[in-house]
Order: sequence, then C-alpha cells, then structure tokens
Amino acid sequence: MAAFVRITTLVLAICALVWALSTDEQRRRLLVQFGIAESVEEAERAGFSLIIAGRELELLAPRRPAPYPAPDLPPAPAPPAQASFATAPRAPPTPTPPSLGRGIGHGADPCAVGIARNPSRARASAVHRYVDADGRVVFADRAPTGVAAEQVQVSDEAGVGRFSAEYDFDGLTPPLGFQHQLEIDLDGVFHFLADDLDLRGVEPVHLRLRIVAGTARFAQHARGTGLSTNSGFYTHRDNLAVVRWMGEHRTRAVARHEIAHLALGNWLGRTPLWLNEGLAEVVERMRFQQSFAIADAPAHQVAELRRLARAGRLPALRTFLKSERADWERWGNDLAYPYAWSLVHFLLQEPARQQRVSGLLNALAAHRCRPFDHLAYLDRDYPGGLDGLHRDWRRWLDGEAAPLHF
Repeated sequence: MAAFVRITTLVLAICALVWALSTDEQRRRLLVQFGIAESVEEAERAGFSLIIAGRELELLAPRRPAPYPAPDLPPAPAPPAQASFATAPRAPPTPTPPSLGRGIGHGADPCAVGIARNPSRARASAVHRYVDADGRVVFADRAPTGVAAEQVQVSDEAGVGRFSAEYDFDGLTPPLGFQHQLEIDLDGVFHFLADDLDLRGVEPVHLRLRIVAGTARFAQHARGTGLSTNSGFYTHRDNLAVVRWMGEHRTRAVARHEIAHLALGNWLGRTPLWLNEGLAEVVERMRFQQSFAIADAPAHQVAELRRLARAGRLPALRTFLKSERADWERWGNDLAYPYAWSLVHFLLQEPARQQRVSGLLNALAAHRCRPFDHLAYLDRDYPGGLDGLHRDWRRWLDGEAAPLHF
C-alpha cells in the first residue's frame, strides 16, 4: 500500500510538472489526449478546473473572445486600467485573422471556376443520368459516350432530385451510423434551401464531402488552396467540402455549413456575403427530425449581440449588408458571423418575412453571375425599406428571438 501511494504521488508530481511547464495550447491538447475534452476548440471554450475539499482550482481558464473595435470609426484610445466598460470605450483588439475564430475556409467565386451557366435556369429538355466508373450517379445535359445512360425528362420549373453526393473518410473509420447521419443532414439541408425557402427550378448538384482526421492531415488538404482554415473549407471548382474530424456533433455541423455554401454557389452564383454566411449559420444550427427541422437561437449569442448593438459596436446595417470578406476580417469573425446569422434568423422567423427571403433568393438566381443590386431590392421590398428592417430586427433582438421550425 505504501509503495502504491509513493508511485501515485510520483506520477501526480510528474503530471503537475509537465502541466506547469506547458503552454496553454499544449495544455488544451493534453486535455484532448486524456479524453477530458473532445477537441481543442471545446477546451478553449470550457477551460479546466479541479474541485478539492469544496474549493475550485482553475488550472486552465477558458479563452475569452477579444473585445470588438468600433466599426467605421477611428480606434479609440485604451482606457485606464481602473475604468469600466460603462465609463470608457474598450481598447481595440488586433483584428482576428481567418485562421483564428471560426476557422472556416471560403471557396472561390462560383462564377469564375467553370460553372458560369445558371444551373437553376437550364433550358435542356432532358437530363442524362448514368453511373460513372467510380460508381457515382451523375446527371448531365449531354449523353456520355461508351456508358449506358437513362434520359430523364425535366421542365424549366423542376429538377431531377436535389443532389447526389459521395463521401470520403481520410485517416479514420467513422463511428457506426455516422455516414447515415451525414446523409440525413445533407438531405435536410437541400430540402430546407430548395423547398422550405421556395427556390424555383433548381437543378441537381453533385458534391463531394471529405472528412479528415488530424490537424496535420487536414492542413495537407488545405495546402495550395490559399485558404487559412483549421476546421473546414469548400471549393466550387470540383464541388468539394473538406471538414476536419472534431467529434460527431461538431463535424456534422461544420459539414452542413460548408454544403450550404456549395448549394448556394451552384444555384445563385455570387451571393451577398451576409446572406451566404447567415444561411449557412442557420443550417449549421439545425437539428433534423423525421418530418421537420429546428434551428436554434442560442440565448447567449442573442444576448451578446444585444449588448454590442446597445453599445454601438455593430456596423450600420447598410454597411454590413454590402460588406466583403476584408470587412469581416477587420471586424472579427466573432462579430460578423453572429450578426449575419441573426439577420437571416430574424427574417425566417415569420412567414411574411420568410417570403421576402424567398423572393430575394429567386431574384439572385435569375441574375446569376450578372450584376444585381440586392440592397436596392431589399429597400424596395421590405416594409419601410432598410430603416424598417433595422427597426424590426432590433425589436426582435430585444426579445422576440425563438427557434425556427420547418
């Protein structure tokens, strides 16, 4: 017994020494290796504490998001150490690079990678369905050579199925039933975007989804894309989404996000950034049941947006609606993504507003890869114009946020 105590004490002492000499990043990776956290991202959010004799000992503090700079204004001077947020503005943080924050990679312009034909307005009277050499079901507007093909009749207002997909797992054997859950998720994503949002005349999309184990292996896949990402990216060049394995729940959520981008790019071409990311964020939060879907409205995120809005920290609505990726990098992902999500969630929460989203999506599809002033469209279509949209969104933010049901 005494020997056991000595060995246990020695092991604990070694662990304590290793912990003390490690950086925070190394400590988070240790939590993942010991199974205490599912991913480094989870360890960043949760931290790590021990409770001994009724007292809590914090061994690793959760990583707090940096404060946000005031948009469209010169940086404010740093407040004195004793000042509070209520009496002085916060010091502006260093802008968050894309490799931090969400770590999502964004594919190239869908109108510049060989798919400029508007797939939602194809005029072909027939589509050819066949199985290629790799066993994939392919839809094409031309008959293949040397392969038996079935001719599927379509109309201008009907597709031949929402999508087809192939799945690839690199460096891991997925848990039992995981691919089936992915299939349910993708079917739900396409049903939501095409049917619930009433996108008319969409054509089928064939996409590839690759799940990759490990940060090093994932970095190899991302190399050469020009994207800074640590969790997922997509490319329209070959309709490929690549997602790093981060546990079942998080991996499926990021996969839904990326697949939504691929679908929107194929159907709409260039989609306004706030709408593209806002819809992907809604999809990321979705839970699919047998005959319906629920998209959550996280209370803590709504509360943080409410705080930022009341403090004047959010960009003006018109500025945000016409923002580009460089603007998001300047504002920070922790501000831009929730802002976009909240606008889309708000617009989808009531049937009348949802119809306006459908109208905007169909207008974008009709102008695919051609100039279209979506701000002018919103200003004409929404009651009270953009001022009315801002007023109603702020009212929603102050107390009307609720989960979406489809």
